[in-house]
Amino acid sequence: MYVHIVSFKVKKGEEITFVELQKFEENTEAKPAGLDHYHIFKDLNDESRYFLIEYWESKKDKEQLANTEEYKHFQNIRNLAIEKKLETIDCVVVV
Repeated sequence: MYVHIVSFKVKKGEEITFVELQKFEENTEAKPAGLDHYHIFKDLNDESRYFLIEYWESKKDKEQLANTEEYKHFQNIRNLAIEKKLETIDCVVVV
């Protein structure tokens, strides 16, 4: 299983917007092929830092979604709430 982890610094006052946009996308769009599940974590030491962790069947499935116009449009909207993308980590589940 492929895991894609991204950390974001969310703009001050946009924390709820960031989370609600993620939930809205999940509730209104069909689940992408290959996406098993995802979680959003909030850093306890930095209230504006969030981690999006996605579990995919394969990296190819994630890349296929990233190339769609719908996903690019969602990212453009979500980026309005994001100050900057801090880090991206790609890994696989071992255990």
